[in-house]
Amino acid sequence: MTQYQLNFTIPAASVAQINAANQFVTLVKSVNNGQGASTLPVAWVSFSPLTVDTVTWTENYSVYASSTQLQAGATIVMSSTQAAQTGMLYTFENGVFTGGPGGVSNIFEVSNQNMLSGSFNFGLAQQATINGVVTTAPLNSIAVLYNEDVTFTPIETISVFLSGYQNNGVVMSSVTSQACVVELTSAAPSASLSFNASNNTFYQNTAALMSHQDLVEKLSLAE
Repeated sequence: MTQYQLNFTIPAASVAQINAANQFVTLVKSVNNGQGASTLPVAWVSFSPLTVDTVTWTENYSVYASSTQLQAGATIVMSSTQAAQTGMLYTFENGVFTGGPGGVSNIFEVSNQNMLSGSFNFGLAQQATINGVVTTAPLNSIAVLYNEDVTFTPIETISVFLSGYQNNGVVMSSVTSQACVVELTSAAPSASLSFNASNNTFYQNTAALMSHQDLVEKLSLAE
């Protein structure tokens, strides 16, 4: 299974300014939904930066249900989750997911058969490791009515930028146009990003996949 990785290097002065301003490095991962509906972006992970940061993940996903109202600034609370794989149909009924045949190859599919009161949103969640700390958070969220299905196709396209959102899984009004968009593939699963202090944006360099410790050692040798 492919491990994807983003390596960050940020000048110490910029790290101090970012943290003093209560800003956070924010990652939004792209997900296509089969309904084609427009959805608000979700901050997959947000973290306070160090001078050297590493974010890694693999292609392990969960489907989730949530009753969190989808408005900018809301942190999604995942009420029910289920480890998921493509090609399966995950039916949400009586507050829980049940996986079975009937899905589409290479696509995650959810059917909302929950007749309990209240409305639910659905999406994919994914685990990430940030500087050695493991977290699992939503990638996206969309409202799905009773007796409707929705499909999700995650894409290894990551938008990276600074924001004031501290929590993972926060619904955002939009992604800034100044975001650094990183496209990863199984053949090129890593990228190195640096920080431009003059306009507070990230930009991408070419880098081979390396561990967090290897990256720290490489930078120390370069000093």
